[in-house]
Amino acid sequence: MRHGWPTPSRARTEPRRLRRLVTVLLVAAAVAGALFSAPLAQAQGGSKLFGLDYSFHDIGANDPGKLKQSGAKTVRWMFVWPRIETKEGVFNWSSADKLVGDLAAKGIRVAPTLWGSPKWVASSAVTPPIGSPQARAAWTDFLTAAVDRYGPGGSYWSGEYQTDHPGRAPAPIGTWQIWNEPNLRSAMSPADPGDYAKLLELSDGAIKDADSQAKVMFAGMPGYAGTLNAWDFLDRVYQTPGAAQAFDIAALHPYARNVPQMLGEVNRVRATMQQHGDAHKPLWITEVGWGSLPKDATPYGETKGKRGQARILEQAFHQLKKRRHSWHIKRIIWFNFRDPGGGSVKTCSFCSSAGLLNHDGTPKPAWSAFRSFSR
Repeated sequence: MRHGWPTPSRARTEPRRLRRLVTVLLVAAAVAGALFSAPLAQAQGGSKLFGLDYSFHDIGANDPGKLKQSGAKTVRWMFVWPRIETKEGVFNWSSADKLVGDLAAKGIRVAPTLWGSPKWVASSAVTPPIGSPQARAAWTDFLTAAVDRYGPGGSYWSGEYQTDHPGRAPAPIGTWQIWNEPNLRSAMSPADPGDYAKLLELSDGAIKDADSQAKVMFAGMPGYAGTLNAWDFLDRVYQTPGAAQAFDIAALHPYARNVPQMLGEVNRVRATMQQHGDAHKPLWITEVGWGSLPKDATPYGETKGKRGQARILEQAFHQLKKRRHSWHIKRIIWFNFRDPGGGSVKTCSFCSSAGLLNHDGTPKPAWSAFRSFSR
């Protein structure tokens, strides 16, 4: 019970501890054997600070190798609940298994963002699952199932992963981001800080019950938004009793015209955290990027041309890296790994060209710029 919000579950949780203990022992044995042949990224050199966003539903055949070449040690990916549990109680983990497993085998750890409500829970995917006991129970069970599968000692690591990637070290997930961009109505409706605080507390309880060592991450938010700017949204969440204790890591998407504006957004979020006694918490930049379409080809000044994209990546990463200790920045994740096919600028002015690679996998100048920081 968290401030009047129960965390009901449709699944029986009593056998979970025993299953987890057995799985931990099996995974530990696998790790011990793998350490001699395929050490994780931490032992391979390179900075863990820089990562990439992978905004595709399924992993492409050539993408794991390219992601390895990028030097990224963290890849952020959306666990879209409506795609995983299309029918109540029936989980399809095939896409997640493939992506998480293929990247783990390359020494890359996935940072999942858990988002969306299936049709059997809410009329729209952007509706947070807090409106009824049934919706809250369903969300709790989804989170529990995800942690039980991919967290430390998760069933995936001793089962399918060992079959598909024999001898490779697991990369269990220990950080879980709750929802995406809740200050935008297109991602959460209503874009209400009180509703998000409820979702956050419900999620923290479910995840920590499944893995007491897990870290819960606040949703990444664009700094400036049509509804509430990130720092205003965060301030209102803090006003909900108990919300500050319901997340371990803050997050931000400081999209901007230029680097000084980006830094100003981060500074305002950090100031809000400090005002609420949370200066000690780490901050992840879970999305930041600019497009490679010609400069000012789209609104808001977020496209810079191909060489301009590389230059602004270098400037932004240099300035964020310089402030990583004073702002307690733990990850900087570029959006996006590669361009989507047939991208449109109507819904996002720069997303169709924000990749380090073109859609066919050929590199842009920004690819080399990223690798100069990550490797």
